[in-house]
Amino acid sequence: MSKQFHIPWPEEWKKRTSLIHRGDNLVYTPKDFIISFCLYIVTVVACLLLRALDKYGDTSYVAMLFLTDVFLTAVLTDGYLFSIVCAVLGVLSVDYIFTEPYWHISFTLAGFPLTFLVMMTISILAGALASRAKQVEATQRQMQREKMRGNLLRGMSHDIRTPLTGIVGATDVLLEQEDTLTPQQRRELLQSVNEEARWLMRVTENLLSITRIDGENAGVKKSPELMEEVMEGAVSKFHRHYGGIPVQVHLPEEALLVPMDPLLMQQVLFNLMENAARHGETVTCIDLTLRHEADRAVIEVADNGVGIAPELLHKLFDGTLHREEGREDARRDMGLGLSVCRTIVAAHGGSITAENRKEGGALFRISLPLQ
Repeated sequence: MSKQFHIPWPEEWKKRTSLIHRGDNLVYTPKDFIISFCLYIVTVVACLLLRALDKYGDTSYVAMLFLTDVFLTAVLTDGYLFSIVCAVLGVLSVDYIFTEPYWHISFTLAGFPLTFLVMMTISILAGALASRAKQVEATQRQMQREKMRGNLLRGMSHDIRTPLTGIVGATDVLLEQEDTLTPQQRRELLQSVNEEARWLMRVTENLLSITRIDGENAGVKKSPELMEEVMEGAVSKFHRHYGGIPVQVHLPEEALLVPMDPLLMQQVLFNLMENAARHGETVTCIDLTLRHEADRAVIEVADNGVGIAPELLHKLFDGTLHREEGREDARRDMGLGLSVCRTIVAAHGGSITAENRKEGGALFRISLPLQ
């Protein structure tokens, strides 16, 4: 298994040191400084190596390498600060290290003002474009989070109100008609109250799962966890609620360590299995499969039920299925549970999809990064 090199930036480095620019709160962190410093050092070393290998004294490549350094710094860091500093250092380095007389700065050399002007222009333009692109991307992410939050809140208000209405109605009948109800009728009403209360508990579990996600960064606190242990926990939880449906677990030979919040991922797998049990209608078995694909862990939850209506596939995860007309009780919490799944998986940097199996039934596929 090939592993990518990853630098775990300390959490305190991610804290904001705000700098206001044109009304926007731009964030500068030590990470930006390290990126800028490393790019500058790499550029200087590359130029020195090329000069040592060059037999003809051609230094035309120096300016291009430092321009590339300025551009990359502007793109990979926030705002203009580091790219402008990099441009100034680049001009001074070209003059001091790579222009005769070496190791001497002379502001009167031909071409010095032009080189300085070009580098400063590139740093400002590249910084502006990069900052604008990052701001647009951040705005889009924020809009997506707000849309998702709105769908979740609408779904939860519906899925909480419906069972509460059932509980109030059943208890009203028990209180108002206590003397006229038969023991069987009392038992049916109490069973209805019990079922609605259990449903409220599951909705609350989903709500608590969402609150574990960082609302600002849509991120979670991840640590390497054995995926098979998380799957085992989800299956155990599922069997406590749906003991009559067997779950077949298929695991790879190698153990997979996946960066995740285990409680959140367990909730995702439980939601998918519960969705199959409640909405598959003819489900008699659920398959839970884990496999390793390149640098990702892929988890599949498949059932042998009736599958998913084609017109619903595109909106399974947006939290709006509870508003469908007809079969409302059968679909209760379906859209909410799946939208919670998408929110949790996305917060882990993964993806979730749904499709119908050729042999019948539904298939949900989760892909999570291993780094």
